[in-house]
Amino acid sequence: MINSIESGLLEDIPETRKLEMDRYGRTKIYDQISTFLQGDRQIAFSLVNHALAIVDDEIDSSGNEVQLNRAKEILNQGFQGQEAEITETWGHNIYILGQTLSRLHDDGFVHAAGIFDEIINYWEIEKQNIDRKEKVLPSVELDDLSLKIGKSIGIQFLYLLCPDLAQESRESIATSYGFAIKLADNLSDLQEDFEQGYVNISRENIEKYHLNISDLNEGNLKSYRKTEFGRIKQYYEEGDKIVDEISERYPSQKKGILIFKDIAHSWLKQVSDETQENNEDR
Repeated sequence: MINSIESGLLEDIPETRKLEMDRYGRTKIYDQISTFLQGDRQIAFSLVNHALAIVDDEIDSSGNEVQLNRAKEILNQGFQGQEAEITETWGHNIYILGQTLSRLHDDGFVHAAGIFDEIINYWEIEKQNIDRKEKVLPSVELDDLSLKIGKSIGIQFLYLLCPDLAQESRESIATSYGFAIKLADNLSDLQEDFEQGYVNISRENIEKYHLNISDLNEGNLKSYRKTEFGRIKQYYEEGDKIVDEISERYPSQKKGILIFKDIAHSWLKQVSDETQENNEDR
């Protein structure tokens, strides 16, 4: 059953995002998680999954680092049990996330503080993302940023879904699938991000495919999409091997690992469909 927190969060998600969630199976996966996890772990997952994304969307569109610092302050106030004056809906959700992680910590969930620290780390990475707005990065820097973002989100999810995994295995899954998911997300949202000032194509590929950062459609965008999609599939194949091996070594954690695998592959399905659609359009 979907918890009341998640129901409220879904109301704040743009309709286009909800349609994507339905079309590519993420809604069903999140429903499955709502029965797999219990109590505050279930609530924490809903908030980590949706509330952070809502904040990200607002920050990405505004480039407002002040809001990012405010989010960190609110999360800490909730975690420390401090009172906070909050008027924004997104701020209220972040405060509840801090409170929920605090309760989990008090109840002996050993990863509660780790999740808190990883969210703060994620927002520090997001500052780097804001700073590169309107810039074209070399491939090494762009991939490094994508890896950091994807890995951080993956670790947050895996702390909740697979709490008894060895940290090395958790980071291995988060690194492989997290990077693949972020690359898929970048390609899927290429035009939308571009319109907000985020160029998710490396300097080398801008030159290789004769793309114009004022209008990506002036170059050979079709060829770039096809090549990048091939690269993404390779990273998914590598991630699948890592995940399948780890899930066999940790049978008690296998269900949580496979749920994360399903989430990861929903993004591969999305970018696959969109790449095919874009190839047919041109």
